[in-house]
Amino acid sequence: GYKDPAFIRIALLGRKLGKSVVIVAEKLEELEQTIRISNEVGVEPYIGIRARLYSKGSGKWSPSGGENAKFGLDTTSLVAASQMLKEAGLAHCFKLFHFHVGSQVPDISTIKRAVREGARYYAKLCKLGHQLGYLDVGGGLGVDYDGSRSDFDSSTNYSLQEYANDVVWNIMDVCDSEGVAHPTIVSESGRAIVAHHSVLVVEAFSSIEKTAPKLKVEAGETDHKLVGEILDVKQRLKRGNRLESLHDIQQIKEEAQQTFDLGLLDLESKAKIDTVYWQLAHQIVNMHRGLRYVPDEVKELETSLADQYICNFSVFQSLLDHWALGQLFPIMPIHRLNTPPDRHGTIVDITCDSDGKVSKFIDLQDVKETLPLHHITPGEIYYLGVFMVGAYQDIMGDLHNLFGRVTEVHVFLDPDEESGWYIEEVIGGSTIGEVLAMTQWDKVELMRLLKSQVDDAIKTDFLKPSDAMKLLSDYERLLQEYTYLSLNGAKSLPQSANWVPLS
Repeated sequence: GYKDPAFIRIALLGRKLGKSVVIVAEKLEELEQTIRISNEVGVEPYIGIRARLYSKGSGKWSPSGGENAKFGLDTTSLVAASQMLKEAGLAHCFKLFHFHVGSQVPDISTIKRAVREGARYYAKLCKLGHQLGYLDVGGGLGVDYDGSRSDFDSSTNYSLQEYANDVVWNIMDVCDSEGVAHPTIVSESGRAIVAHHSVLVVEAFSSIEKTAPKLKVEAGETDHKLVGEILDVKQRLKRGNRLESLHDIQQIKEEAQQTFDLGLLDLESKAKIDTVYWQLAHQIVNMHRGLRYVPDEVKELETSLADQYICNFSVFQSLLDHWALGQLFPIMPIHRLNTPPDRHGTIVDITCDSDGKVSKFIDLQDVKETLPLHHITPGEIYYLGVFMVGAYQDIMGDLHNLFGRVTEVHVFLDPDEESGWYIEEVIGGSTIGEVLAMTQWDKVELMRLLKSQVDDAIKTDFLKPSDAMKLLSDYERLLQEYTYLSLNGAKSLPQSANWVPLS
């Protein structure tokens, strides 16, 4: 990233301590500043330069590479930088050449092309008289989130070993052809290193369903004629005619809505029509299960029938890349794994934002719009795991709707433990008071304001003193609570024998 003089000065002081600190210039001005400040500090800098390659990455983060990238020097600026170092007598201080093709690059051919171009720049700069020794290939090593091993945005069509082989071989091949010594290769594969270390666990505590399947609907004398028509379709469906029945109930539902908008359909009749529609829709979808060919309109119907599972988290705090970029993550239940899922659903969070949802899921062949899930049993915990969220999600999460950081549990695998693991530390999530403080609302000031109102209520006999003290106590305790829902009544999770609550 970009650096100011203070940052450069601190880095150069590291050189005075004998550290091998390389300052990588992103633009010519930074190189000029580094040369000037190094003279002031009295130490020779170790300098790296980042270039903008012609080769551009692929996938969702492709704009971070190529000739229009935010960072790096173009060819003209590289030549100017080389000349600037020579004129300053620091040509030998140019130690590292760096490029970055992008993040989560799904196609290995993109990486090979960029590495060859970067290696060519490296070799040509060596021939200009610089004692380069390091070639930093940047990031790009992807994670196969969906398991398809393809060039889809959420996958990679290569393995870690293939990536390493291609990077090393292409650099070697270019350097050999140029007659330049092989460099020490540096990589910045942060995503591939950390993505797997973290899993987000969220509780699905309720669901929004499209129908009440056990409700029996009969036509009454005062019901609108459309109620009888949709019940007739229900009888015809028993004889087959799946698609015809689907078209009929869609027409009736649309006609019912228009009639209702005109004030000509009573509420009870509309409720009956809607109920039968969703019942028949479920039935039509089930009749197509297992068939070789399923019409697109039936697939769309199945998606519209999906339940919405309400989960105790914020997409904006914990899965920001899904909302912002459509990044897919592996999601599955971590309860009732011995029971086949009996529902299809999407995930919604507890924010009051309609974008707070997950409605795209990984699949080996395509992107799925629903996730196989179990029905929620009242009083029982049902957790979902969102895997491979270790790269960027927690650090980039925001306070949208004032939902703060989630509680972190550090789990270590240990074969010496009976369970094979132990909990090393629990770090509590943000409290309501802490989040309010981030928005300039001080807890002490809030308590003072409330106490002033309570005192006035007591003086006017609007509130008894005992009730007032309880109100103040409850309010103060609330400020120490978690920003997410406290779901009472659920059974406690079994704990490891080694788990000790933090004081």
